[in-house]
Amino acid sequence: MKSVEGLQDQQFSRRFAWEYKLTLVLYLLGLIVAEILTTYVNKIWGLSIHTIILFILLVNAAMVESTDFSNLLRSMMPIPIIRIVGLSIPMMQIKPLYWFPIVAIPLFAASIVIMRRQNLTMKDVGMFMGDYRDNYRVQFFIALTGFITGIMEFFILRPDPLIPQFTPVLLLGGFIVLLLSTGLAEELLFRGILQNNAMKLIGAGWGLLYTSLVFCTMHIGWIYFADLVFVFSVALFYGFCLIKTKSIIGITMAHGISNSMLFLVMPFVNLAYFGLH
Repeated sequence: MKSVEGLQDQQFSRRFAWEYKLTLVLYLLGLIVAEILTTYVNKIWGLSIHTIILFILLVNAAMVESTDFSNLLRSMMPIPIIRIVGLSIPMMQIKPLYWFPIVAIPLFAASIVIMRRQNLTMKDVGMFMGDYRDNYRVQFFIALTGFITGIMEFFILRPDPLIPQFTPVLLLGGFIVLLLSTGLAEELLFRGILQNNAMKLIGAGWGLLYTSLVFCTMHIGWIYFADLVFVFSVALFYGFCLIKTKSIIGITMAHGISNSMLFLVMPFVNLAYFGLH
């Protein structure tokens, strides 16, 4: 009798595991559709889809039986919020550099709420140096990869600089803004909260892949397919570092340095040495 009940429980778990995975795929496809509509068709349509996704996530997280799945759905709610807030910024007379902290404020607020509701500690989301004795050295070398990835992505996107002049004060100020607004805000949500919740539900490998795809989806607006491939590869690397070190310190620094090289340093270097915009 116990063996029959055990078999039924296993079949029940497998069925719901596949339902969860299918649901996650549908959310991913929904985000992709919303980003494509926003970038190539109509921003209002894209905004509408993101709003619908946010509403469905809210209802779904409240109704689902699995605590782990509910936590994962809640950790995805800030993603459409990022785009909803981001789409409203160009309507304001704000310098592009300050778009990042404006988007980051609700992102931080949402991450803090999620951490409190899910009883996550700073260690749970990777806000520590790691469990290994040599982790300080490891985190340092992870951070250094930001210089390489920033230079590489610049030659894909070639963006204009986010600061008017290449001066130490503006460079330092811009770096702090990007480190906090993109490095810390995004890594806390995507790796510290979302990836950890995904790995609890669908395993380390699938959790890493899913989080990286979601992160990549939010870069569709840059238009270039090569950049999507690049961002996906970097996301896999950052997620792998989280799995190995349990910390987001190094990847947060790498993310901030990478965006600083992309938006603050390389546009001026490119102009000075190659005379190109």
